[in-house]
Amino acid sequence: MTNLKITTALLTVLLLLSSCSHKSETGTLFSHADAIMEEYPDSALRILNLPPEEIEELSDKECARYALLLARATDKCKLSLLPCDSLLDIALHYYGNDEKERATAFLYKGRLEAEMNSTEEAIAHLQEGLLILANLPEEVETERNILSSLGNLYFDTGYYEEAAKIYQKLYKYCYTEKDKSIALNAISSYYCVTNNEDSTITNQKKALRYAVAANDSSLIASSKFNLSLEFYQFEELDSALHYAQDAIKWLSNSPKGGNYYSHLGSLLIEKGENEDLAIHYLKSNIENSNSRASDLLSLYEVEKKRKNYEAASAYLEEHVQIVDSLVSIEQSTKVQQLIYGYKTKIKLKEEQLRGERAQKIIIISFSITCFLIILIYQNRINRKRRQQLKKDQELHQTQIELSSLQTIIDNNESIISFLQQKHIDLEEEHKIKEEQINIREQVIAKLQKEKLRLHKWLFTQSDIYKKVDSLFNQKVADKKDIKVLTNAEQRKLKDTVLNIYTEYADTLHQKYSKLTEDDIVLLCLQEAQLAPKAIAICFGYSDTHTINQRKLRIKQRMNEL
Repeated sequence: MTNLKITTALLTVLLLLSSCSHKSETGTLFSHADAIMEEYPDSALRILNLPPEEIEELSDKECARYALLLARATDKCKLSLLPCDSLLDIALHYYGNDEKERATAFLYKGRLEAEMNSTEEAIAHLQEGLLILANLPEEVETERNILSSLGNLYFDTGYYEEAAKIYQKLYKYCYTEKDKSIALNAISSYYCVTNNEDSTITNQKKALRYAVAANDSSLIASSKFNLSLEFYQFEELDSALHYAQDAIKWLSNSPKGGNYYSHLGSLLIEKGENEDLAIHYLKSNIENSNSRASDLLSLYEVEKKRKNYEAASAYLEEHVQIVDSLVSIEQSTKVQQLIYGYKTKIKLKEEQLRGERAQKIIIISFSITCFLIILIYQNRINRKRRQQLKKDQELHQTQIELSSLQTIIDNNESIISFLQQKHIDLEEEHKIKEEQINIREQVIAKLQKEKLRLHKWLFTQSDIYKKVDSLFNQKVADKKDIKVLTNAEQRKLKDTVLNIYTEYADTLHQKYSKLTEDDIVLLCLQEAQLAPKAIAICFGYSDTHTINQRKLRIKQRMNEL
């Protein structure tokens, strides 16, 4: 028996040591991947390529950390983030709203949604990340990445003004020449789509200078190529041709190389210069060019102009084939939609038939159930009749016994009448006390209302309330022009509210310990019966969306107790 206990203890110790060793190995692997992430992201990704059975064995904490490391490595290797989807959901569930890791998870979740063309969801995730980072000013790198992705989404969806604001903010967080060049490229794109030529060229040239300072050949080529496109947009063909030729010189195995050659070839044709060189550029990488159809059309025009009708016909025929294939794909898509619609109708019809069959079964089942209920009810009636006969016999016997008990009853009636009177007296006394309690409760309620009114009056007499009231009643045509309280005014508002509603704030803090000071100030403003829009202005917001989200978080914190 003793040997059995010793063996069991040893096995337990070995299992604990094995578990600790596994956790230590996992932590070491994650730390190593994190250490080499910036310089060798592909190696980090290979390290993090764990089999599914190992991932399932990870704890919640390890799984959340693994999700962020895997998403970061995948993003740096410019691969699809789709394999990280479920893991990022785990990370979002694990980390709290005040943790930087949750903001990082929102960054990669937003990029994943953008990859899936779910623009609205992507924007929502990135905005959530920014809200978390508002209280974490040291997390500059994460905020810079979120701003970059969010600005691009705004730009792609046509919200150019909002995108410009994001790009300007992004530029403030750029400290390296490369990052500044990328941010200025984005700012230049905004000015280009808004037809502001001077600002477009100025910012793009500044981006080029930073690219040269960073000694990044692909970034230099991209900046020069963008300058060429922008000069072409503003119909300055000479400058566009100059920068297009310079961009080719800096080009080095870029996947966009076909676009560079195509653009330069089109410029040479439009300028009417060196048609042979233009043909050479148009033919270069034409198989990999995204603008193959337009390149073939340009080659057709050149060959036709040169009266080389056989070559021109060949280019035109290939161009028509590409266009026809696109039309065919579109038609195929429409056919697929029709097939899907037909299948949907068939499924709907089958569901209707199943519903009708289920309805018939329900009717039959109901009829059988009713019949069974009637039988059971009839059986119960017969049983009750038999019981009634038995009771009648028992009743006759009972009446005989009652006659003997009547004398006792008569003696007790006098006692009962006395007790009843006593009971009535006690009830009247109880009613009087209840009325007194109700009167005092009404007095307390009136005093509470008066106290609330006085608190509200004190608040309305403050300078900061008058400021809030003036901002609440401001008339503006555009929401972007709505003025809100400054940071200094918000601090003054917080001090004023907490001073006036001290007792209410203390009660909230004692009852709900997880509430922050801002949460308590918001609840005090609600106690003061401020409108949602006025409360939003108090916290520096022009609309109530963020306040509504904060109210939901407050409810969650209050329900967690």
